Amino acid sequence: MRDKTAVGVLGGYGAVGGAVVRRLHRAGAGPLLVAGRDADRAAALVTGLPEGGPDAAALAVDLTDPDSLDRFTAGCRLVVNCAGPSYRVLDLVARAALRNGADYVDAAGDDPVRDLLSAGQGAERWAAAGRVAVLSAGALPGLSSLLPRALAARATAAVALDAYVGGVAPLTPAAAGDVLLGRGPEHGTPAAAWEEGRIRERALAPRRAERLDAFPAPVDAFPFLSAEAVRLARDTGVGRLRWYTVFGGGRLAEELAMAWALDGTGTAELVAAADEDVRRHGAWYGQEFHLWDGVEDGPPTARLVLRAEDSYELSGFLAATAALGVLHGAIAPGVRFAAEVLDPLRVTEDLATDGAAELRML
Repeated sequence: MRDKTAVGVLGGYGAVGGAVVRRLHRAGAGPLLVAGRDADRAAALVTGLPEGGPDAAALAVDLTDPDSLDRFTAGCRLVVNCAGPSYRVLDLVARAALRNGADYVDAAGDDPVRDLLSAGQGAERWAAAGRVAVLSAGALPGLSSLLPRALAARATAAVALDAYVGGVAPLTPAAAGDVLLGRGPEHGTPAAAWEEGRIRERALAPRRAERLDAFPAPVDAFPFLSAEAVRLARDTGVGRLRWYTVFGGGRLAEELAMAWALDGTGTAELVAAADEDVRRHGAWYGQEFHLWDGVEDGPPTARLVLRAEDSYELSGFLAATAALGVLHGAIAPGVRFAAEVLDPLRVTEDLATDGAAELRML
């Protein structure tokens, strides 16, 4: 099976990777190569796949070992990276994919990765080689930009947008690392809003005990204008965008604020705090978007409400969707964000029938 036709999923037995593998297998995409540092876990996932789909095999790959990574990517036509944390992986796997003639999809990989891949005419090298790199193909970033684009696509003149994204969920160590270090100007601006074509700092305050349809209980919403949100505002042309990160339990928010204040780098405390919130409040995740069409005054003209039990399944859905788009030749060569190359209305329709979430457009 080690030929150039394989679709390799790195971190393929993890929370996101497993969701990607199951969806690609169900869609008939393969042969599949489930890869990661632990070959036994990869083999266990392969063994659990239903009969009748494409061939699948397990492979031990250490992404910190260039030879191991090259052997893996050399056997793939497409590499889907679900290994993390993203701030450590950065462009490492993507460059190995390009070096060995494979396309690339990253379930994370946000602006810092795009900047690394694009530096020194790097984006042109991907295009010249006829290779595709799709970044931010997850729940956040990813669906968090695609879903409001679906609302905007149905509007006559979208002028304002509010976004609420988050909930209560367990954190893997990799995800905790990304949460911990997902700050700084390359990631976004706390308490800022987008107004009249620019970032307005210190424009918003937290909202406490907010009641929203995407969440089963009142939540605390903290304003954070991410780099993804800025791209969304520019692409849709909205004059005002307010973006809030939602916490349904208090422990993770407290632990994260403490870690940021002390410049901490350990993830164990964040994982434990998230687990405590889940024990107290259950696990749930949501995204809710309010759009104003034509005028900013009054209640929103349209809303999109997503409710899910597991954000990792949502990331698996979008990474698999992006991978299938690449395999079908629907995405042009170059370095791109998933929200910029996938059809938001089609993605929204597919997600509504996927089973990973309950989705309503109002």
